Amino acid sequence: MSSSAAASAYWRVAGMTYLKYSNLCADMVRAALKEPAKAKAKAREIIYFRQALWKDGQPQKQVITDTTGGSGGKLS
Repeated sequence: MSSSAAASAYWRVAGMTYLKYSNLCADMVRAALKEPAKAKAKAREIIYFRQALWKDGQPQKQVITDTTGGSGGKLS
């Protein structure tokens, strides 16, 4: 069994998707970092995305979401 096949079996057996597995690994690496690398990594994980709700084929008000949880998620 190749090393990549063996590694993929663990996250699949645990019932995780690869995305959840890779996010968990990234969180563990960031937690193990020392300053100043830790502060740089923390700044890079801030993510915003814009979403528009659609009604009758027309976009309604757009909402910008902050995934860091600082403002409850919704920015506007």
